[in-house]
Amino acid sequence: RVEGAGLPVESLATYSATQVVEQSLGPAQLQAYLDMMRREFQVPRSRASPPLLRAFDQFLNYRKGPLAMYALSQYVGRDNINLALRRLLEAHPPGHTPRATTLDLYRELKAVTPTRYRPVLHDLFAANTYWEFSASQARAVKTGDGRWQVTLDARARKLVVDGAGAEIERPLDEWVEIGVFPGPARRENGEVIPGKPMYLAKHRINKAQQTIVVTVPDEPGHVGVDPRALLVDVKPRDNFTDIR
Repeated sequence: RVEGAGLPVESLATYSATQVVEQSLGPAQLQAYLDMMRREFQVPRSRASPPLLRAFDQFLNYRKGPLAMYALSQYVGRDNINLALRRLLEAHPPGHTPRATTLDLYRELKAVTPTRYRPVLHDLFAANTYWEFSASQARAVKTGDGRWQVTLDARARKLVVDGAGAEIERPLDEWVEIGVFPGPARRENGEVIPGKPMYLAKHRINKAQQTIVVTVPDEPGHVGVDPRALLVDVKPRDNFTDIR
C-alpha cells in the first residue's frame, strides 16, 4: 500500500478492458467506452491532484489512469505498450518480492517511448497536466492537381495544477493529432461526434497560436485539434471548427 498502487492494479486492468472492447466489439464501441470515461472529467471537481505515479483515489485509478495508458498507446503503439508490460511482469512475477510500483511501470514505459514522445509520457504520468486546445478557424482551397489544401488556425495552452489547485502555465512543445473530416461537424448536446477522418496525423505545436497546413485528397468539411481527445483538455467543445 504505497502511493500510486492503484495505477499498476486498477488502471492496467481497465486499460486491458479497453483492448478487449476494441477486439471484440470494434473501434466504434471502444470510442464510446472511452468517451464515457472522459465525460467524468466534466463533472465539477477540483483539479488539485497528485500525478498518476502517486495516484490514490478511484477517479485517478479508474478513469485518468486507463485514459493515460490508452493515449500513450496511440503515441508509441500498442505492441510497445504490451512489450513494456511483459517486461514488467518478467521483472516482477506474481508471488515474488519486491512487488512492482508505479516507478517500475514508468521505467518500462519510458524504455519503449521514442525520445520525441517522452515529454507527453511525463505529462500523462509524472505531472498533473491539462491542455487547452481550440480550432479557431479553418479554410480550404482546391489545388491544381484536384486535391484540397486545408489551413487551420489553432490555439493551445498547457498548464500543470499542483496539489493546492494552483495552475502553473508551462511552455508548449506538444505533438498533437490534427484531424480533417468530410462534411460539416455533427453535434450532439453541443459536442462534436467525429466520424472517420480523411487525414489524421500528429503535428508539433510549440506556440500559443499556430497555423497548420495539410493537403487532403477530397473536399473537407471540418477539422479538429486532438479530435480523439488523447490529452486532457479542460474545454474540449471548441476543438473542432467547420471549414469556411
